[in-house]
Amino acid sequence: MHKAIRILILVLAGVILALPWYELVPAWPLFVGFFPLLLLGKKWIDEGRGWRYTFFSVFLTFFVWSAIATWWLCHATVGGGIFAFLVTAFLMAITFQLSHGVRKRFGDRMGLIAFVAIWIAYEQFFHNSEVAWPWLTLGNAFGNEVKVIQWYEFTGVLGGSLWVLVGNIAVYYSVNAFIKRQLKLGVSYATFFVLLLALPTAYSYSLYNGYHEKGETANVLVVQPNVDPYGEKFSGLTNDQQVELMLDIALQGITPDVDYVVTPETSIDDRIWEHSITQNYSVNRLRDFVDSYPRAKWISGATTLKLYDVRDTVPPTSRRFSMQKEYVYDRFNSAFQIDTSGNYPIYHKSKLVVGVEMMPYPKYFRMLEKISIDLGGIVGSLGTQRSRGVFYSQDRRFAVAPVICYESVFGEYLSGYTRNGANLIFVVTNDGWWKDTPGYRQHLSYSRIRAIEQRRAIARSANTGISALINQRGDVLDSLGWWKRGSIVGSIRANNALTLYAVSGDFVGRIASLVSALFLLLLLSKALMRKKG
Repeated sequence: MHKAIRILILVLAGVILALPWYELVPAWPLFVGFFPLLLLGKKWIDEGRGWRYTFFSVFLTFFVWSAIATWWLCHATVGGGIFAFLVTAFLMAITFQLSHGVRKRFGDRMGLIAFVAIWIAYEQFFHNSEVAWPWLTLGNAFGNEVKVIQWYEFTGVLGGSLWVLVGNIAVYYSVNAFIKRQLKLGVSYATFFVLLLALPTAYSYSLYNGYHEKGETANVLVVQPNVDPYGEKFSGLTNDQQVELMLDIALQGITPDVDYVVTPETSIDDRIWEHSITQNYSVNRLRDFVDSYPRAKWISGATTLKLYDVRDTVPPTSRRFSMQKEYVYDRFNSAFQIDTSGNYPIYHKSKLVVGVEMMPYPKYFRMLEKISIDLGGIVGSLGTQRSRGVFYSQDRRFAVAPVICYESVFGEYLSGYTRNGANLIFVVTNDGWWKDTPGYRQHLSYSRIRAIEQRRAIARSANTGISALINQRGDVLDSLGWWKRGSIVGSIRANNALTLYAVSGDFVGRIASLVSALFLLLLLSKALMRKKG
């Protein structure tokens, strides 16, 4: 094959894989996105191509995919965005190379099973590692097509990835059979491919049409202050001005029957000391509002700090005061609730953005904080918490999962909230960093997936981006779009039933990881036998 044609095919495959991450493009092209790589992979084996040739070939495809799908990362930092594209493509290429090695040594069938298992194991790794970046998980591409993925309540998003990968293999076998003039076999594989798409889709439509919202009704007011994160949020407007802005917006939309007011991530950037939260001016302004509307609970994102004595067991992210050596403190991207009970439950964001809010393994690489990307507010590794905290209403009818920004991308992580009793999900975020790009639209679509996986209605408050109310089927009931200031008010249902996925988590990923480990052991034993021979 001519080099230019090979490069063109590799680039085209990357484009096909990237396009479903755009709102107006359906996800179905993913079912043929890997097909060119599978076809070329067989050709490379027949030609005796080495691992470098294979690795750098597929690296090109995966770099194109990552760059086209997530180019908006460069709005925050060009260098960080390019680094993310390179690392993602590198890990994807290694993943493909491992399954290609199995295919080369044990044949097509074993190799393609390994391809499915190892790819899903790679996605599982990116959901749970300290360098977590699950944005391009294949199943995420269906976030705007909720009618066809209602069965995610059983499998989660990795079930969608399995669907896509098996579909690509069916296309490969079908086309390969037709190339070899095995028409009957080709038709059989093509029929399997059609059924593979049609049956889960039909079942999903049946689930969608037959699903009835469960639970008591909660009336929610979502505030979108629309503060520019670059020019106003952390420099142009004072914290007091931003608090007054949110209060003004809330006052315009509040009614006596509103149960919750929700405001965005870090909507209070007043460095609240948790041990003296009742003395904070911003908190007291919000408390005055709640006193005037006692049915309403106010949930806000905030920057909080926690004080420790040096004699305590302190987390590796804590730091010392320059003057008071006997104390250390930790910093958090937090959410808290204010109601008339006088309690102030606080949740600390625990899935942090790599390179901005945390450096991997801070206990060992503390010095890397110096190169953290400054997106305003607090920079460097933040503190986290082990359990998924839930905010209860005083009458215990409602239990809110306070999900902060990036955390909404992690399905199994959100299961921790629902297993802890959450019957509503509130996502507080600030998507303005990516400007008017596909980034904030993709982020919204992942909340729609979370609603299906957990069967929990979602209230989503964005500083700017898209604030929305989402029902238990993943439908957007109401929304406020990009660069609009205001609020939305609506009713959502608080479901207490647990889905299979909420109970079992990413079992698809765990099974794939086990199968992948067996394949890698098989590869290792084969390599040792060859070396010994």
